[in-house]
Amino acid sequence: MRAKVIDRAEVLKIVDLLRKDYEVLAPFCGRGRDTFFDIVTDENRDQIQIHVPNPYYPPKRFVLPHIERLLKIEQHDHTLRVEPTYDEEPRAIFGIRSCDVAGIYHLDRFYLGGKFRDIYYEKRRKNLFLVNMVCTDPELDIDEECFCVCADTGPAARDHFDLQLMDLGAEFMVVAGSARGEALLAHPLFKNGTAEHLEKRRRILEEARGHFKKANSWFAATIRYMTQDRILEKTWEEVGHRCLECGGCTYVCPACTCFSVTDRQVGPGEIERIRLWDSCALGGFTRMAGGFNPRRAVHDRRNRRFFRKLAHYFIQRELSMACVGCGRCVAVCHGDVGMPSVVEMIRRATAANEKHEPVTNA
Repeated sequence: MRAKVIDRAEVLKIVDLLRKDYEVLAPFCGRGRDTFFDIVTDENRDQIQIHVPNPYYPPKRFVLPHIERLLKIEQHDHTLRVEPTYDEEPRAIFGIRSCDVAGIYHLDRFYLGGKFRDIYYEKRRKNLFLVNMVCTDPELDIDEECFCVCADTGPAARDHFDLQLMDLGAEFMVVAGSARGEALLAHPLFKNGTAEHLEKRRRILEEARGHFKKANSWFAATIRYMTQDRILEKTWEEVGHRCLECGGCTYVCPACTCFSVTDRQVGPGEIERIRLWDSCALGGFTRMAGGFNPRRAVHDRRNRRFFRKLAHYFIQRELSMACVGCGRCVAVCHGDVGMPSVVEMIRRATAANEKHEPVTNA
């Protein structure tokens, strides 16, 4: 990957370059902690935030919308006309965090990595340009909930982006991660870097890693316990007792893939088929057509969520763990059953149950 540098005062000119070919989405600040991605316009361009707390609503919605129309069915006289709806708008996400880059890569593996490819996802994804922002500001970029260093996704993404920006102080380092990124990097706006820039990058990254408070997690042990089916039922029951079944953890997760499909009438003789995000936390997720629910108990649905994210079978199939360490589930969960808490609960309970005490010969 080739790297160049750009003066700090010039960094938003990257947005201007992208706007020539893409609809650009960038992070903005609302009131208090509220942050969000929005379309860049002439009016709000100067309000783009370089360093900002990670928006709770994940930018995966720009490649997998919360609600999207798949097709339209129209009836005229005795004939039916079925018309698929594709979104091929070129979009660029400026300032996407490394954890969310990893989340989109996981969606790539799920929707495009198997025998069957999702054409709706594919058309959006091929027209998406990602500008990753490395998290280096301990006051704005790094929340107490963040644990990307544990999930090995940050603070700097190593791949699956088009451009990557890193704040070096007076300058930003710009790294190209794709052919499209290389083409943009050829613009005279960017200058050649030096060995000093690379050394400064290494030093800043090392310092940034030390600011993550949830760096000590037990993923390796939990994956082993999960894969070997050694987790105690009482552990899942405790998780279920805490869960409020709000679905928040799944709706803010960059790596969750579940959806439902339904048809609805939108006019006389016109029906549309839509896809919308679904949540394994909700009781209706496993309810069958006859009304029977094989996973009625809350803890029985909770264990499926964590099995799906941490069992070795799925990691091997999709080449990545379905958790990117963004910390959103920690921030939105009222019952404290976000990923780090559950991982530690599993590790402690299982290790205590299997503890081997030494014996002496009588």
